[in-house]
Amino acid sequence: MKRAKEIIIKSRRKLFGQNIGNNLSNLKGNGLDFFELREYVYGDDVRRINWKVSAREQKPYINVFNEERELNIVISFLISGSIYFGSKRQKQDLMAEVLALLSFSAMINYDRVTTIFFDEKLNHLFKPTKSQNSIYEKVEYALSLDPIGKRVDFKNLSNFLLNSIKQKSIIFLIGDFYEKVDLTLLSKKHEVYAVIIRDPFEENPKLFGEYDLVDLVSKNHNRLDIDEEILTSYKEELSKEDKNLFEHFRKNRISFSKIYTDEEPFGKLKEMLK
Repeated sequence: MKRAKEIIIKSRRKLFGQNIGNNLSNLKGNGLDFFELREYVYGDDVRRINWKVSAREQKPYINVFNEERELNIVISFLISGSIYFGSKRQKQDLMAEVLALLSFSAMINYDRVTTIFFDEKLNHLFKPTKSQNSIYEKVEYALSLDPIGKRVDFKNLSNFLLNSIKQKSIIFLIGDFYEKVDLTLLSKKHEVYAVIIRDPFEENPKLFGEYDLVDLVSKNHNRLDIDEEILTSYKEELSKEDKNLFEHFRKNRISFSKIYTDEEPFGKLKEMLK
């Protein structure tokens, strides 16, 4: 896919010599001292398996040392019908670029990355890996998705992540965040970042007159006669919802950034990760 290749090349160039993940988190340790035992996951070095503990527990465990305590990164691509929109470029396209930037940044840092695609349930999971060769496949999958008719269930998402991720991790959520969001429990266990993707036309639409509008989540058609009063009411309601969303993030110490489709994501991500 041509667009996937373009995103990969662009992301590589942006990250060359200025890795945005250098100080991604304070979870890393220093030195050579033993840190902990944890269950083996796909991609771990089998030479680090603690055979004595593994035999006792009847499942493989590995030794983790501060020197090699790499970050466990989980990138969640949130699928909703509303991402199939863009006055500058599609939100889905920008989300794929953010996915590539975060993936490259983590892997340049030798961190393990798990990527999930989620709507009301798990859509697809790419297993944990440190290989940059996997990024093209993920970006291609993100661009080829048909999101129309889908919505994000944040309760199911939170439950899935809490149940499937055992060790403390960094979780990136990429989406437009128009659904009801509650990440309270998830943020207590993990370090959570929210990347909000929006189009400027969504927040400041220039529509006057009669229109047949399609809800890309429900697929319902609505014929509306739009005037200044309706636009003002719409903007006020959206602003209120976003204010509640941001307050929820701040209350739960979730770092976030809003990136529009007419912006370059690299700078915004770098600022968020400071």
